[in-house]
Formats: sequence, C-alpha cells, structure tokens
Amino acid sequence: MDAYYGRILTGKYSAPLKARIEQCILHCQSFDDLGTPAMPYISAWRSKENTIWYEFVSRRLIELLGCDYSEAPQHFRESIIERHRYTRKFSRKRPSEEILKRNEVNVKKLKLRREVIRQGALDAVYKFKTAASGTCWIKDQAAIEAYKPEGVYISLGNLTIVTKEMEAEERLKETQKSLQKSEKKYRDQAIHDSLTRLYNTRYLYKSLAALTKKRPPKAKPFSLIFMDIDNFKQVVDTNGHLNASKTLREIAATIKSTLSEPAYGVAYGGDEFVVVLPGFDKQQALLLAETIRLRIRDKTYLKSSNLNVHVSASLGISTFPEDA
Repeated sequence: MDAYYGRILTGKYSAPLKARIEQCILHCQSFDDLGTPAMPYISAWRSKENTIWYEFVSRRLIELLGCDYSEAPQHFRESIIERHRYTRKFSRKRPSEEILKRNEVNVKKLKLRREVIRQGALDAVYKFKTAASGTCWIKDQAAIEAYKPEGVYISLGNLTIVTKEMEAEERLKETQKSLQKSEKKYRDQAIHDSLTRLYNTRYLYKSLAALTKKRPPKAKPFSLIFMDIDNFKQVVDTNGHLNASKTLREIAATIKSTLSEPAYGVAYGGDEFVVVLPGFDKQQALLLAETIRLRIRDKTYLKSSNLNVHVSASLGISTFPEDA
C-alpha cells in the first residue's frame, strides 16, 4: 500500500471497519494505476463531527486540486462553484434540477449529508474550479456504508469529468431561454399596439368574444368606453405627424394610469381608443369615463418638447348585457 493519509487504519476503530477500508484502498489503488479517466475516492466522516476526510483519493483529482493529499477535502470544498442534482418525481418525463451555489452548499451541508445517508447513495454534478484557474464539471457517484456502532460513514465513490456534456447542456439552456424570450416578445407584439403599448384590436375582439360567451342571466356584466380625441387633426397640422404620434402615446399613458386590472385600454385606430371594464355596470363605467375625460382635458402633453399641447376627448359607454 502507498503512503497512507487517512484516519481509520491508524485510529481506534474496529477490526471489520479497518479490514473493509484496507480492502477498498487496495482496489482503488489498482483502479487508479490503470490511468482511466475515472477518479476513485474513499471519504469518511463521523456522525457527531462536522469534518469529512479522505481515506483514499485519486492522483488525478489531486492534480486538478493542486494540493497535498491531506488538504484535498478542504480544497475540493472550496473549489466548488455549483452543485447540481437531478431528481425524477412522480410522472415527470424530465428530471427536475436542483442547483446550489457554493455558499448554499456550505449552509446546507448537514442536510445534504443526512439525505445522502438516508438514500444510501450520492449522485451529483459539480461545477468546479481547477488549480490551473480553469473550470470543469465533475460527476460524483458514490455508495454509502454505515458503521453505526462507531458512528462512522464511508463513501465509496467515483468522480468523472463531464465538462463537454454539461457545457452542451448549458448552451441548450441558453438557447431555450432565448427562444422563450423571443416567443414571449412575439406574443406580446401580436396583441399590443406598437405606438401606444395598449392592447390592439386583435386582442379586443378575442376578449369580447370570451366576455360575451355566456348568455344572461349567467353572464357577468361588463362595460366599454369608446372614445376619440376631439379635433386631433389640428394637433397634427400644428405640430406635425411625429409629435402627434407622441401625443397619442402620452394620451394612452393617461388612460392606462386610470385603470386597474382586469380593466384595460385598446388602441382602436388613429385617435380612437376603447376601454374594456369587466364587472363594471353602466354607472360605474360612466364615473370612470368622466375621470378619464377630465384627466385628458387637464393634462399638458409634449411638455418635454416645450410644445404644451392640450386636447379634449369625447366618450361614450355601453354595457353588456343591457345594451347588447
């Protein structure tokens, strides 16, 4: 046996435990001498202590860590960037992924250790900082053996570098995230007006179909406010099309500021707007329409451009199912 740096063979432990460790070390050394990519190890800990030590660790892992054998447990712990664990629950087709950062691993280490003891096995992947200041991914698989009379647990494990696989998975995740972001963006664009960021008529018609689907008396009331800006052509003629568009955008913001979900505004076309008011009866809709009218009348638009535009609006209301 090569130089020994563990504790069990030289400590006050039972003969069966020492015999088991000596046997496992001989097997690990033989395997390590083959020079395969796998990195065998034997770690151990006492149930009443907070320290893990190695009874055996592969030479290749020592090279990755850039430390002495006696320093390996601490260096391994400090080299962890992330810990990934995959679990399959119930009928899920894809396993769920739990990701812990280094500080979270340290905080939860006792809980993680109890979980490993309960399952009798360890299966995790670590994003790992190497001695050469690079990063790699290491898959850790181990079986746990308990020697309860002595309060000792040993982990017979194997580490494998899986950098290519995990980097490919990271690229796949980034691609999926980008696609989801693009999909959300296009869905948003499909139902919103590009100028005002209010909903568009496509969304309005779909929403109205849903709101009117149920017939009285089961149907819930809702109201619409239809409005247009008075003499808006004068704003265009005086300030130009670009500033007129900016005015419409600011008017839309005024409308939106008066609403609370589930109410919403719609850019109906040009200087026309619709406000949809689920659950509003006619009187409630009338009060809100007057609030919007006064806010638009009292607001000064294009102040940032020093144009100080004032407009007024005409509004009408309709209530379902009373008026339809």
